[in-house]
Amino acid sequence: MKKNASRPIALTNQLLELRKAEADKLSLSLVSTNINELLHEIYASFKPVAEQKDLECELYLPKLKLYALVDCEVLKKIITNLFSNAIEYASRTTQIKLLPFSSDDDCFGIEFRHDGHIFSNEDTESIFEPDFRITETEQQEGTGIGFSLAKSLTELHKGKIEFKKMGDHFNIFLLSIPIHQEIKTDQKKTQEEKKPDHIKEDHAKQEISSGKPFILLVEDHHDILTYLKNQLANNYVVFTATNGMEAIDILEKENIQLIISDIMMPVMDGIDLCKNLKNDLHYSHIPVILLTAKNSIGSKIEGLEVGADAYIEKPFAFEHLLAQINNLLINRNIIKEHFAHSPLAHIKGIAHSKADQEFITKLHDLIFNHITQIDLDVDLLAKMMNMSRPTLYRKVKAIANLSPNEFINVTRLKRAAEVLAEGNYKINEVANMVGYTLSTNFSRDFQRQFGLSPSTYLNTIKKEM
Repeated sequence: MKKNASRPIALTNQLLELRKAEADKLSLSLVSTNINELLHEIYASFKPVAEQKDLECELYLPKLKLYALVDCEVLKKIITNLFSNAIEYASRTTQIKLLPFSSDDDCFGIEFRHDGHIFSNEDTESIFEPDFRITETEQQEGTGIGFSLAKSLTELHKGKIEFKKMGDHFNIFLLSIPIHQEIKTDQKKTQEEKKPDHIKEDHAKQEISSGKPFILLVEDHHDILTYLKNQLANNYVVFTATNGMEAIDILEKENIQLIISDIMMPVMDGIDLCKNLKNDLHYSHIPVILLTAKNSIGSKIEGLEVGADAYIEKPFAFEHLLAQINNLLINRNIIKEHFAHSPLAHIKGIAHSKADQEFITKLHDLIFNHITQIDLDVDLLAKMMNMSRPTLYRKVKAIANLSPNEFINVTRLKRAAEVLAEGNYKINEVANMVGYTLSTNFSRDFQRQFGLSPSTYLNTIKKEM
């Protein structure tokens, strides 16, 4: 069942990558990579499959190590497609060989051989076209797009794939890739020095333009994690973790605005992660989307009971996930804007969890009780809340999209709007009641915050009554 379910997902991913490659929407992240080690790693993963099919599977590597500037993940997909094809259709033997090279070479070559059905001259004209299948292999598993995807990704590397045959014995595919690329990225680490994604993401702010929301993706399945990260990277700064404990470590360092988490993970699963976050004052404001292969009503209820903001079943369309992310972020921003610019919008409307509601209510009550205190500022408020200044700032900014000082002022102005609506006091009296010594300053701030003057606001209230 797992194998049958994974095949359409893999096919969908390949189709998406092929479509992007053909539309020139894929970009390369070039890194100096040890090609010998990369080939050995892929060979090791395929060796058990070859042994199950009773094939002679051989890897030939030169003694010298070859380093080339390539996109490691993209090159892996190219090699995996070609090697997988060689094993799938071989009769007795399949071989992969890194051809000898010298310091004068512009390109390196990898040869893939197998002794299965030998392609005819007619086949070679269309072998790299999508959906290509030959009659002799129609009964074998395959999608028919592997060669086409490999060719598109190779061309993205400014390389090429050629087919040739050695008499009636072997099909041979020769992959040629430039050792150096014209456009180099500022990458000094080689493949040997590669670090986990969540560690490298510490530099994401420098690598990706500012202004994008920060999203944390928590998933222990490497392929799904890589796929989602690559898809989301166009619109968001994406941090990754493989379990709940790693996620919490990242949350302590980064100002994450939304979390997408799988449920079934080692160390700390998605349910426990969500429960911990929603009960932690530092993180309770962050929306959480849970992903799961479970589709029972009980599992959905469990996810929502711990405070998840959305629940998506696997497999899912990426567009569905993207729409859910956008809706959560946009709707929260709309609520924040409405609270800040509507005189009578209630403060509880911006709280999305019990912890947030308790925090924002306590903060509001403290400001209200000291509303006439002119020197009330973020330092004094942090002390009264038993929080550090940075923690208070981050929390208020996340919930209300206001700095603590702005929140203090908005609370004063909202209290003024309530008192004015009662109709028992004049404007200058209300200004004094909420901590303003000059009514002109009060009128200016009121106009700036709510888009109308106190007198216009009073007239509007009277018309509505």
